[in-house]
Amino acid sequence: MFGKIFESLFTGSMVGAGSHVFAVWSYVIANQRPDRKVGSQVDLNPRLLAAIIGEKQERIQEAIDFLCSPDPESRSRAEGGRRLVQLGQFSYKVVNGEKYRQIRNEEERRIQNREAQQRYRDKKSGKKVGGLFKSREQRFVQAVEDGNEALANEIASEGLPSSESKNLTSGQPDASNTLPKGF
Repeated sequence: MFGKIFESLFTGSMVGAGSHVFAVWSYVIANQRPDRKVGSQVDLNPRLLAAIIGEKQERIQEAIDFLCSPDPESRSRAEGGRRLVQLGQFSYKVVNGEKYRQIRNEEERRIQNREAQQRYRDKKSGKKVGGLFKSREQRFVQAVEDGNEALANEIASEGLPSSESKNLTSGQPDASNTLPKGF
């Protein structure tokens, strides 16, 4: 599993709690699971976490106790500012886990919508087909076959300096672009 670490973690009421608290909380964020009854749940075995994090078991238990304690300065008032609520021997409810997971899902939804809108625009403009850009030449040939001279001229002028593209779209010959006889 994975989880996002929000910048507010480093500016909230946990500041100064110690690296062992931040290490355990990071483990919680990465390992929490959705739970129908409690919203979000994680298993924390201090002996296992001590080995994973590289701290003494007592320091891990101290971090878990801190995360289970009320925090009057917490931005969240849920459960008295507690971050964890013990459910069983090693099982804990992650108090705001569902809330932060929804934030993550909202951001992912925005990204997905942005990408879908871009695909729609590309498809509508004829620039993308099947996820691949059509070459300029292919788009030009398609415009000519469709009898769309204005679009063909526009495609032909893509990437040209503005003075040259004006001559292409106006239909006026450009003396600088004409080749000498015999070429």
